[in-house]
Amino acid sequence: MTSVRDFGAKGDGLTDDTQAIQHAVEQGQGEIYFPRGTYVLTQSVRLALGKSGPHAITGEGGASRVLMKGRGPAFHAFASHSKPGQTAQPESVLPLVWEKERMPLFQNLEIAGAHPEAVGILLEGCMQPLIRSVLIRKCLHGIQLKQKNRNVLISDCQLYDLSGIGVFLDQVNLHQINITGSHISYCKKGGIVIEQSEVRNIQITGNDIEYNFDPMAKSSADIFFDCSKGTVREGTIVGNTIQAKGSPGGANIRLVGKGGGDANAVGLLAITGNLIGSQETAIHLIAARGVTIAGNCIYSGYDHALWAQDSEHIVLGSNSFDHNPEYQGPSTDCLRFDNCSRVQLTGLVLQHTRPTAKLIDASISFDRCAFVQVASSQIHQPRTRGILFKNCHSSSVSSSLISAGKGLQGFECSIEADAACKNLLITNNFLAEGSGGALRLPKASGSATGNME
Repeated sequence: MTSVRDFGAKGDGLTDDTQAIQHAVEQGQGEIYFPRGTYVLTQSVRLALGKSGPHAITGEGGASRVLMKGRGPAFHAFASHSKPGQTAQPESVLPLVWEKERMPLFQNLEIAGAHPEAVGILLEGCMQPLIRSVLIRKCLHGIQLKQKNRNVLISDCQLYDLSGIGVFLDQVNLHQINITGSHISYCKKGGIVIEQSEVRNIQITGNDIEYNFDPMAKSSADIFFDCSKGTVREGTIVGNTIQAKGSPGGANIRLVGKGGGDANAVGLLAITGNLIGSQETAIHLIAARGVTIAGNCIYSGYDHALWAQDSEHIVLGSNSFDHNPEYQGPSTDCLRFDNCSRVQLTGLVLQHTRPTAKLIDASISFDRCAFVQVASSQIHQPRTRGILFKNCHSSSVSSSLISAGKGLQGFECSIEADAACKNLLITNNFLAEGSGGALRLPKASGSATGNME
């Protein structure tokens, strides 16, 4: 263990300790230890792992603070595992990586920004980096990954009050990353954001991801996978609390693919067992493929609980769309599918307990969709209609229940399809009767049997 004090660092919150800490990294042995104190940086501390590693940056039980007064990362770890062909496969890892570069470790300290472009930690070309028990606040970004990295672990961290992004996967080729057990909150440009990257095997599990929005921006998201110029596949978002406040263009989870008929860029994802809500849209899918959304409690999607556009192979199963009626204020909470195909909705319970925030056509709507099945689901107190099909084909609603109660204002019917629909099958449902009846299905649009009104 090497103490930065042994190389002249003062840790008094006044002295510029940059050079002393850099010398400790370059000349010290392995673990670079920060005793209790506040260490001022005016430039990045560069961890050239291939020259001086392996390294661990360790604070004294969380009592050590690094105050970054310069632009860029407080700590910049870079290594050689970034060339073509270097992956997580053992045969691709060079001896230098195992000798000097593997598993750079950051733990038990606080990084605070005192410059508008300060960043907490930047990783490039690293194999098996580990960041745990770190608080990063008042920076632009918390943890930023660029170039190529493999087998990243981020756990038990506090990423708080950032003007940019909490965890930023920025133009990175990254396979295998786990983000676990952390609080990621009050980051104006997003909690976890992926842009212009190739990402595989991402697990976001057991975190509290909250209030990551900017009321002055055109859009915000707690979790944002932007694959308009990249790909993200093979991942899970499981067991998190993801909530915010309503903001313009806001979403708790937003997945964006390439579009233009290509839904392959973002998908093979499971969104399971989360608490998601209190934003303009809870889950927003654009040109996504192979997304399973199951076992979640989704509430207060002020415009949409779920909005899927130009997406395919979407499985929505056994979710609760509801809110405790003791909470006040309007919330629309509709499910909307535009130009989607191969969509399965099973075992949903959608109950509207609050006034709608805006007038909508239906609680669940399908526009220009195909191969849709709604089965064994419930809709209570629907908005205008329970389910609406517009210009859809080869779809069905079966074994479902739509109830309205007495005197529900504005309720027209349980299920409606327009004349542009073809090959719809409506069977064995309990349907509430509205001002226009229970079921509106043009003869040429499909058939209905075994329904109880």
